[in-house]
Amino acid sequence: MKLIKKIFGKKEEVPPLTSLKFDELPDWIETESEKTFSKLQPSIRQKYEEIDIALGTLNEKKEQLQDARQIEGAYKRIEKAGASNRDNVIKNLNIILDKTNIPNDATPSSAFAFYMDAKSTLKTCIENTIRSQQYVKALYPGEYQLVMEELSHLDTLLDELIAPVNKIKDRLDAYDRLPEEIESINQTRQQIKEKENEILGLEKKYDSLKDELQTCESKLAGLKNSEELMKAKELEKLSEALIEQISSIDFNIKGLFTPLSKAILRMEKQDESGRHILSPDSRNILITLKDDPVSVLGTDITSLLLDIRKRVEDGTLGLKEQKKNKTLEQIDRLAGTDALLILHDQRRSFSLELDRILEELNGFTVYKEKTILEKQVSEDRSMIDSIEQELELKRKYLVRLKEETERSITELNSNLRNVFGDIIEVSLS
Repeated sequence: MKLIKKIFGKKEEVPPLTSLKFDELPDWIETESEKTFSKLQPSIRQKYEEIDIALGTLNEKKEQLQDARQIEGAYKRIEKAGASNRDNVIKNLNIILDKTNIPNDATPSSAFAFYMDAKSTLKTCIENTIRSQQYVKALYPGEYQLVMEELSHLDTLLDELIAPVNKIKDRLDAYDRLPEEIESINQTRQQIKEKENEILGLEKKYDSLKDELQTCESKLAGLKNSEELMKAKELEKLSEALIEQISSIDFNIKGLFTPLSKAILRMEKQDESGRHILSPDSRNILITLKDDPVSVLGTDITSLLLDIRKRVEDGTLGLKEQKKNKTLEQIDRLAGTDALLILHDQRRSFSLELDRILEELNGFTVYKEKTILEKQVSEDRSMIDSIEQELELKRKYLVRLKEETERSITELNSNLRNVFGDIIEVSLS
């Protein structure tokens, strides 16, 4: 059997596997840490007791130094400084005694923190009394020697306290980092939960909008093929044709009065200057002809036309011969024919038909419904696009959070093994 072991070697022991749920981890760590680090506690308590005794002895030696008398034969120059330098040493010894507070618990972490504080206090106070020690040593040699021996003993006890703790310092540091790592993972898990809820809410809103969009598009398609909309479109074409015919009549009316424009403008100026005053009715018709000839349709303008003729013929309007002849010809055409009456009847007929069609169109709800549906479809599509973009960003962020959590769990498992020696597998669920 020994020969077989030599040939194949001793089988390496594999650390046990411990599987834990993340939420179980804090209680498990508390229990296991007690087992792992409790071995040091008797030694730590023993050193605490020794340190407590050493502090008591140091206090006694401090009081002896405080009550001591200077040796005889000391140099006069140092005798004067002896009391004040001894007070400085006593003050710093009191600081050491006051600040060296032994912890109530004997955990390695507390022992290490205590050691660091006590060592720092001891070093600082000794450094603060370097100069004073020379005077005290010269004047109170016996008492000084006893104090220094106790300080050295206290320093040795502190080193003895930390020696076993230092052997597991890496494990202890890893253990001290565990709460922060666990809290960091907890925060990331909370962020994951919040993001999942946000994504779920957006997905519900997205599905609702898709259903609404489908309904609106279906209704809109039905409206576009409805008899009412087709009839409305036909009426729209008729109204457009009527508007075009009315515009054509208006253009022709303006054209009938264009040859009279110069005569009308001069009559208006003469009326304003008082040279040839018009009657109120003629003045109103004249202004209308100048600004909006279409508005005179249906109005008897014969008297004004005759007045214009008279002014043109007697030369009071000052028109040149060619312009004068053209103006008179146009007055004859307007006064001697039914051109204006015909245009008036045509325009009135077209306008009445247009009003009837527009009134009928206003009675249709299909346009309003179509407009509302088109607006809703546009808004839904815009909102859906926005939600899709937001969902993409949130899903990517969620993936990063989960990847971060997996990395943190892997690192946590490694640190747990460093602390407790076992292979730890922590799962989030």
